[in-house]
Amino acid sequence: MQIMKQLGQIMLVAIVLAGCAKGLNPNNTAKVEAAFAKYEDSEGKAIFRDKCAKCHGYMLPETRTAEKWPNILDRMAKKAKLTDEQKEAVVAFVTKHAKAS
Repeated sequence: MQIMKQLGQIMLVAIVLAGCAKGLNPNNTAKVEAAFAKYEDSEGKAIFRDKCAKCHGYMLPETRTAEKWPNILDRMAKKAKLTDEQKEAVVAFVTKHAKAS
């Protein structure tokens, strides 16, 4: 029973740490440029880069599935003060480049 409790605690810590993981450091310009160079230029890409790094590191689109991104952006769009049009552009960008489900 004690082992199960410890295992549960370890799993909880791992989940919390994974949730707090940051993306690319916005101060590492070369790494950010290299990471984003693979995507075609679009309004969604520009907004994603400009707005998302203000509060945390860049989360690349392939870090989440296309199914997860819209819910994430529903929460984050308000914090980033995105218009509905900007949010739609970002959703289109991240879902296009999201990891396979």
